[in-house]
Amino acid sequence: MLRFRTIAALVWCIPLPAMACSLAACVDRGVETERNFAVTIQHQGKPLQGVSIKVTAPDSTIKFSGVTTSKGLVEVAGLVPGDYWLDASFLGINAAYFCFHVSERPSHRAKRRVQYDWGDLAPATRQVAGRLVDSQPGKGESPIWNLVHRVNVPIAGAKLTLQNPMTDEIHSAFSDQSGSFAFDQISAGVYVLHIDGGSGRPYEATDLLIRLSLNANKDRLELVRKEAGGGSCGGTSLELISSQSPAR
Repeated sequence: MLRFRTIAALVWCIPLPAMACSLAACVDRGVETERNFAVTIQHQGKPLQGVSIKVTAPDSTIKFSGVTTSKGLVEVAGLVPGDYWLDASFLGINAAYFCFHVSERPSHRAKRRVQYDWGDLAPATRQVAGRLVDSQPGKGESPIWNLVHRVNVPIAGAKLTLQNPMTDEIHSAFSDQSGSFAFDQISAGVYVLHIDGGSGRPYEATDLLIRLSLNANKDRLELVRKEAGGGSCGGTSLELISSQSPAR
């Protein structure tokens, strides 16, 4: 059974939006698998049901799709020799996104099973509360000064949905005129935070993975609009940035 533990492979385990473009080109055609192989997805050491598994060719043609069972398992079958990408996602968050190939004559290294963890690297916070802002250039006469002295404009009226992937517990909230939001009486655990709408809607719908824990070092979530470019795959989204907890 294959479990990625190298630094390069861990890049694909970072909680990313589903259908995120690759962070690097496929190296050496990726791992080799057999024509039929199993994909297993876990969350906190337990099988995760309902994970979408999609296999595409380099031209983006879908060659296989399926959903994990109660055992967290999908059997990928019927692949002809060639190069592929596998995308595993759940509630808008990737569990895996990697390239692989099937050989005409599989070698002894060809994998029959691959396994991934979903949600285990979620950033932690003591409460699900924070602020949504659009970081815009300043209004001075110098373009360079404007880029350095950016202004945070609140994103009001955005709908936020908090979902527990294991219990299907769902909570909703809206950002106010200052861009602030808060969820009250939420149990500890891992959640998917879905954010949509807002004043002017200057970003695409965003899915983020967070962990609610009383032992977290921070207690606020600062989400800033991320512009396309600089390594982005296009479009704009809300990016969770590091935030210091207020002094107590």
